[in-house]
Amino acid sequence: MSTDESRAVSRPSGAQSAECVPRAHRLALAEVAVGLPAAAWGMRRRSVGWAVVGAVLMVHGVLELSYETVFPRD
Repeated sequence: MSTDESRAVSRPSGAQSAECVPRAHRLALAEVAVGLPAAAWGMRRRSVGWAVVGAVLMVHGVLELSYETVFPRD
């Protein structure tokens, strides 16, 4: 039995896409949810470091959420 056949037997087709996409979206939403207060904290305290960390988290989360729109699945 080849490796491809064993993968097909152990996991039904479509199972990977059903498991991975929601997890990635949850992670992206968590990044945006954590980045927003971090950026606000940095702005309020006039701390460039916290503002940059918050901005990076938010940008990365938004890009991760928009990835499916830019590169749709077949």
